[in-house]
Amino acid sequence: MWQRLERREIRHRAPRPAGAPPRPDLPLGTDLLPQIKHIVVLMMENHSYDNYLGMLTGRGDGLRPVPGTHHLTSTTGQAGNPTQTWRASHLQYSDGFPVSAELTVPGSDPANSMGYWTEQDLPFYYGLARTFPLADRWFCSCLGPTRCGCC
Repeated sequence: MWQRLERREIRHRAPRPAGAPPRPDLPLGTDLLPQIKHIVVLMMENHSYDNYLGMLTGRGDGLRPVPGTHHLTSTTGQAGNPTQTWRASHLQYSDGFPVSAELTVPGSDPANSMGYWTEQDLPFYYGLARTFPLADRWFCSCLGPTRCGCC
């Protein structure tokens, strides 16, 4: 169903000036998706799409395992790895997650930051991902910590 809705909306799109309403042929405030009653945004703090859902087939980009990526043997994360300090974030961008972990998280396993889980590990998340739309192309507008207030 979602794929049908997405294709329909894409067909209706045409280039429009910045600030223009999405459907100038309709009155402002018109409900464009009346069949959708609720929108829930679920963000998984400090995890990438590939880390959680990279093995999901048929949706999103999918993870293309490369040397260094590996299936995690436990769903228990390693506290503070990777960390999101200013230095760690910039090392992640320039040198990669393992180098960042090695230099900023003493005693950690640098390979931990390159791990992923499968549907067998996270059946609930994979069930959500198969049922609802995904934002697999979500990128932060600023390289820095999220400052969630929990740490």
